[in-house]
Amino acid sequence: MTMIKCPECRHHISSMAKACPECGCPIDPAWAEAEAKKELEKLDEVPFTVEADGEEIVTPEDRTPKAEEPEPERQEPHKAEPAPQVAEPKEASATGWFVGIVVLLGLIIGGLYYYDYRSNQLREEHAYELLQDCSNPAFYDDFMARFPKSKYIDDVRRRYKVVAAQQNEWQRLVTQGTRDQLHAFVRQHPTSPYVKMAQDRIDSLDWASAKESRKLEAVTHYLAVHPDGFYIDKAEILRQQLEREKAQAEARRAAARRDSLARLDSLNSISVSTSTSSPVSI
Repeated sequence: MTMIKCPECRHHISSMAKACPECGCPIDPAWAEAEAKKELEKLDEVPFTVEADGEEIVTPEDRTPKAEEPEPERQEPHKAEPAPQVAEPKEASATGWFVGIVVLLGLIIGGLYYYDYRSNQLREEHAYELLQDCSNPAFYDDFMARFPKSKYIDDVRRRYKVVAAQQNEWQRLVTQGTRDQLHAFVRQHPTSPYVKMAQDRIDSLDWASAKESRKLEAVTHYLAVHPDGFYIDKAEILRQQLEREKAQAEARRAAARRDSLARLDSLNSISVSTSTSSPVSI
C-alpha cells in the first residue's frame, strides 16, 4: 500500500481505497497503481537509512560497501498488510445534501417573504401619501380594505369621517345651496378640498345675477369682488357696453332737454311777435 493524492480534493489516501473518504470521489484501480509506482520512484531518489531486523539498509546513493565490511545481504522488504478499505460515507453525504437543500429552501422562502413584506410596505406608504389631499371617501374605503392592519389605520378612519361629512354637506349645497350658505361653508371649512369648488360656485352665481340685472353697478361690483373670476372677461365687455349705453342715454336725454328748451323759446318768440303786431282799438 502506498499513499497517493486524490485526483479531486488532493487529500492523501491509500492506493488500495476504492473511493476518497474526504470527497467521495471513486478511485480507478489502474490509475491508483500507476500513481503508487510514481510515488515509489520518488522515494527511491531520496536518500534515507532504516533498520530491518537489526541490520542497516542504506539508500541508493550509499550502496557501495565499505572496505572493511562485507556487503550486507539485501533483505526482502516486509510486505505490509493492506489497509482496511474505508467505506464510502453514503448516509452522511446524503444527510449533508438534505440539510443543505433545506437551508437553501429556507433562505429562498425567507427572501421571498421579506420581498413581499417590503413591497407591501412601499405600497402602503404610497397609498397613504395619495390620501393627503384626497376628498373622495371611496379612496379611504379602498385603503382601509387593502391595509386593515396599517399603522395609519386610525388616522385614515378619522379623516374618512370628516371627508364623508364634508362631501354630504357639499352635495346638498350644490343642488340646494344659496350664495350665503356657500359663503358659510367656506368660513366653516377653510381647509376643505371643496372650498375652491364653493368659491367657483359663488363666482358663477354672482356673475349670473349681475348679467341678468344688466346694471352697471352690479357688473362693477362683480369685477371688484372677483378680480380673478372665471367670467372676468365677459364682465369687462358687459361693463363697457353698459357704460356706452349709459352715455348714449344721457346724450339722448340732454338732446331732448335742448329740444324742449328750443321749442319753449320758439313759442315764447311767437307769442311776443303776435302781441306786438296786433292793432290798438280806439
